[in-house]
Amino acid sequence: MISISGDAHGWQEYGIENKEQFLAVNWCGYQKLLTKSLSRSRDQGRVDYQLIYITQGKGTFHIGHETMEVASGNLVIYTPGQPQYYSYNAEDGTEAYWIHFTGHDAHRYLQQFGLLKQSVHTVGIMDEVIALFKKIIQELNSHMPLALPLTAAYLFEMLTLVGRRLQAADEPGTPGRHPDINHMIAFIHEKYSESLSIADLAGECSLSVFRFIHKFKEVTGMTPMKYITEIRMNEAKKLLSESSLHVKEVAAVVGYDNPLYFSRIFRSTVGIPPSEYKKQFH
Repeated sequence: MISISGDAHGWQEYGIENKEQFLAVNWCGYQKLLTKSLSRSRDQGRVDYQLIYITQGKGTFHIGHETMEVASGNLVIYTPGQPQYYSYNAEDGTEAYWIHFTGHDAHRYLQQFGLLKQSVHTVGIMDEVIALFKKIIQELNSHMPLALPLTAAYLFEMLTLVGRRLQAADEPGTPGRHPDINHMIAFIHEKYSESLSIADLAGECSLSVFRFIHKFKEVTGMTPMKYITEIRMNEAKKLLSESSLHVKEVAAVVGYDNPLYFSRIFRSTVGIPPSEYKKQFH
C-alpha cells in the first residue's frame, strides 16, 4: 500500500505567472493519505494562488498566528507570497484536491466571489466542484490542444460555484461565517459513527431544530442527516475497497447496528449493494 496516491499534473511544478491569461492553471492534483503523514512548510509561500479542498478526513493549518483543524467540506485559499504551513495525519485518511493558478484577473475574481475575506471557507462536499477538479487533472494529463483555455474555464466555473455557495450562506451580521455550524461540522466528522441526535446538535448551537437545519443547509448545501450519511457512506466505500472487513463489520464501524438497513442506505446512495461494491476491489 502506498502512502499517498493520486494525480498531480501541470505546466510547471512551481508555476509561472501567466499575466496574458485572465486565469491560468499551473498545477493541479489529488492526494489520498494511506500510510504516511504529510506536511508542507513554505516560509515564502508560492508565486501563485493555491486552493486546497479537503473532501475526507482533516488537516492542521497554521495561518497567521492561529493553528486550526480543517475538516472535510472546507477549502483553504493561499495568496502569492503567503507563508504555508500545514499537515495531514495518515490515521485521518485525508483526501484533498489542490490547484495552483494565476492570471491577471485571478485576484479580482477571488475578491468578487468572497474567497479573500478569510483563508478557510466551509462549503460542504460539492460533487460538482470535485468533478471539475477531475476534469482539470484529466485535461492536463491528456496534453490535447487548447488545454490551457479549457482548464481556465473549468477553474472559473469552480470558483463561481464556490462563490455562489458562500454568498448563499451569508446573513446580515454574519458575513459568510457561521462558527457554530462550523464547530458542529467538525464535531460530526469526529463522531459520525456514533448515534447523533439533530436535536442535541441544535441544542449545542442554542438553536431550534428548524433553525439549525436551515443554517446547516445554507453552509453545506444539505441537511445534517444527509451530511452524516454522506460521511458514513464515504468511509464505508473506503473500508470496502481497502480492507478485508465484511459488509456486516463495515456497517458496525460506520455507525449502523442493522446491516440490512446499512445495505439499503448504501445502495440508495452509491447505486449498488455494498457486497457488489466490495467485489470490484477484491
